[in-house]
Amino acid sequence: MTPHHLHATAAAWSLNAALAQLEARATAEARAIAAEQAAAAEPISSPTWGRRHALGGHGDPTSDAILTAAAGPARRNRYAETQTAMISQLDTVARHLPGHGAADPLQRVRQHIPAMQSGTAAALTALLRKLDGRARRVLRVGPDRDPIRGVACPACRLRHMHVQTSGPQEAWTVICAAGCRCVGQGCGCGMPDAVEGVAHIWPRDAVLRPGRMAP
Repeated sequence: MTPHHLHATAAAWSLNAALAQLEARATAEARAIAAEQAAAAEPISSPTWGRRHALGGHGDPTSDAILTAAAGPARRNRYAETQTAMISQLDTVARHLPGHGAADPLQRVRQHIPAMQSGTAAALTALLRKLDGRARRVLRVGPDRDPIRGVACPACRLRHMHVQTSGPQEAWTVICAAGCRCVGQGCGCGMPDAVEGVAHIWPRDAVLRPGRMAP
């Protein structure tokens, strides 16, 4: 795959990890909201009739509507809202891809990346990174990456290499955090499909070869 395809694939796996975290947070938040609503609707005391229960109450004229109003509206589940909006955007993209593929729109998008034109892969990378950034801001987590100790970038020679760890290990990629960019054919990056102007990226195994210590 070209660097464009590697970037798109890495962005897809990163978003996949962020969406999994969003789903877990959304589920936990839904439970917390339900618990808050249940606690707010607990039996209350009536100065005239004593205890009043939400399921009915021994002639107490206090209505269930009052109890519901006392509980107040449930607060928003921003994790669920973010997840739903992002899945909707991904579904819009997935519907334009050929074939039927996977039901999960992100999985379907990822499966089609190798067959995309380089320009399409680049545009997809921008979209996936935008969605990934949004999810991670809501989650307050950073990117899934680890520094590689003792390995210099083959292009700029600085020791700012990081491995991107989203997805299965065979899908991990390595980037130069110094932000150096490819100069095209003959670039020191050594990539066979070097593309001028693209941020350097390598398959994990191209940098962390057998026998080299992984981060």
